[in-house]
Amino acid sequence: MAQVAVLVAVNILITRITGASGKGVFALMSLLVTLTGSMLSLGINWAAIYFTGRDAFPRRDLVSTVITCTLVSSLISMLAISIAFELMRHTYFKSISDAQLLVTLALLPMVQLTTSVQMIILGTNRPMHFAALSLVQWAVTLSIQVAIALAGRLTPTTALVAWAFGAAASLTWGLALLSRDAPLRLGIRRDIARRLLGFGIKGYVANLLMFFNYRLDSLIVNGLVGVASLGIYSIAVSLAEVIWYAAGAIGTVMFPHVSGLERREADRVTPIVCRNVYFVTLLGVVAMFALSRWVILIAFGQAMLPALVPLWLLLPGILALSGAKVIASYLSGIGHPEYATAIAGGTVIVTIILDLLLIPRFGIGGAATASSIVYTAAAVASVYALRRESGASVLQTILIQPQDIGYYRRAATATVRWLGAASAAKS
Repeated sequence: MAQVAVLVAVNILITRITGASGKGVFALMSLLVTLTGSMLSLGINWAAIYFTGRDAFPRRDLVSTVITCTLVSSLISMLAISIAFELMRHTYFKSISDAQLLVTLALLPMVQLTTSVQMIILGTNRPMHFAALSLVQWAVTLSIQVAIALAGRLTPTTALVAWAFGAAASLTWGLALLSRDAPLRLGIRRDIARRLLGFGIKGYVANLLMFFNYRLDSLIVNGLVGVASLGIYSIAVSLAEVIWYAAGAIGTVMFPHVSGLERREADRVTPIVCRNVYFVTLLGVVAMFALSRWVILIAFGQAMLPALVPLWLLLPGILALSGAKVIASYLSGIGHPEYATAIAGGTVIVTIILDLLLIPRFGIGGAATASSIVYTAAAVASVYALRRESGASVLQTILIQPQDIGYYRRAATATVRWLGAASAAKS
């Protein structure tokens, strides 16, 4: 909830002060940072969760191998973006300045290293520290952006600079946390690197393809209809994906959790978690649909109202794919990430076809429609994969059951007791 609040505040601040074009620039450079990190990690970060949780190698050797590999991939990322910018300076990147490029290049290694540190920490089953590192990054970013805005100097460039400081703060704390478990040093142990790559590459392709499913529409919007349209579309995407944070958080924790469970228990737990994620997400979708016009008007202003219809078009897909995030973690946790690869591979082809057909004709509304169709298709395939591996029926997986109501009743009771105890302590 704290991460959602901070990220929404960052989006509101940048949009209000820099407008649709400024928000589009910030969104595009953010995409480049995450895209290159996803493309060049080769699944090593993702595999680090699995092998850390299994305690398969001495921690100091695993940590040094992951960090060193990340540094190498970040340097390659910086080179790749520099070459792409030089080749497409006057076309795709015509709205990006040299200063914005330089700040983005400085961001890359810090963001990628922070991600690697987070994955190792998550593998040790410390989800609160994992989440707190992201929160620190964006809380520091927001604080600096607010200070710059009060000085009247907030631009897309200075917003990126603030993010760089936030990433540096998060990385510093993450390395301090990691140093408690193992001494920090550089070096690659070849056998560990081979195991990381061997396991990671299975999920790497799937994760990369799913990233394209999530973000390819934004990249194509920038190329076909411009950075201002990307800025408006990014508002719709940001608001829609707020609903995903609960599903994403649960899916993230499920991976190391399932990895440590007996197969029968993993098969039992996953449908329960999945259907309750669908239920909670449905509540969020209904609330967002009802309140979205007022949210956009109050938070982003009248000029951002064109984001409303794309937001509505995204909501069915957001609901459909929420449970699939949990299923993907289950499949990876039981050692079968190839399902996710097959699903992502098929849907990314559909994404490209639909985006190229719909965006030129319908603009950002076409991008949202394409994404919603693709998300739904991926969700259907994921539910089928869960049924095949665990034996859980479709209804068990997607529809809340009467016995689940007890979870919410107990949670509400515990919350009331906690609030009552806090109130009594204050008095």
